[in-house]
Amino acid sequence: MRTATKREAQHHLSKLMAEVEKGEEIILTKRGKQVGKLVPMEKPVNPLERKVDWADWAEEQREWLASGPVLDYNPVLAERESYER
Repeated sequence: MRTATKREAQHHLSKLMAEVEKGEEIILTKRGKQVGKLVPMEKPVNPLERKVDWADWAEEQREWLASGPVLDYNPVLAERESYER
């Protein structure tokens, strides 16, 4: 990781930005103390291009369904039974 002084950043910002675009991280210093960092931007992730592991997704769905409440009460049947009495 490279460092650059305040003066260097003021006079050679284009050059430093070119290095950052190539993936370099640059620590900015002022009077010998670190004050900031120039880092490359993270590439935004397009959700439509994201790879999905469908086996993992299916397993997560099975676990979610298994952990949910068990519905053994059917209100329609209960209503029907109340009329039959």
